[in-house]
Amino acid sequence: MVEKLDRSHRDAILAMLTPAFAAHPMFPPSTPHSTVAAMLGLFLDTFLVPGRSTLFGIRQDGRLACVSLSLDPRHEPKGFALARFFFNVMRILGLRDMIGFIRAFSSRPKYAAPYLELFLLGTDPGFQKRGLGREMLRHLYRFAAEQGFAGLILGAAKASAAYGFYVREGFVTDSETSFRGMAICNMRREN
Repeated sequence: MVEKLDRSHRDAILAMLTPAFAAHPMFPPSTPHSTVAAMLGLFLDTFLVPGRSTLFGIRQDGRLACVSLSLDPRHEPKGFALARFFFNVMRILGLRDMIGFIRAFSSRPKYAAPYLELFLLGTDPGFQKRGLGREMLRHLYRFAAEQGFAGLILGAAKASAAYGFYVREGFVTDSETSFRGMAICNMRREN
């Protein structure tokens, strides 16, 4: 069952998301878990804004097994908050990767209709292949429709297993950019 989460769950969320994203193509194989956790923590700290983003989780065996962070892209951080975000990206990834990250981040398509942006979706490696990601997406489809969004948008590395999952779920690629030499697909699914 999907439940709404908040900042008080931050430690449990990071403990679950870090191993889920450790093998993501964004992070070279030698990337320390602390770097992965720092990036994920930065995403949560920057984009989890009450009334503008939503955090959902699914528990299995009494612990978080799947988490999603979605936001209304019309209310993304701007000005100082966005500058602070990119400064922290630079501290974690380095100057060259920060510039690439800015290029990839700013090249996302702009839509006339409002879409709910799925910013993070991760499943604990011990609970993958059990339908939790699909359950979370189905919840997000309903949530987006109830909130008046035209559908869901997201970015997925084409080399990741998540990309194939999103294609099977009916997402289409609207544009492609690159980060660290990997293709990032900006994807959309209508309600």
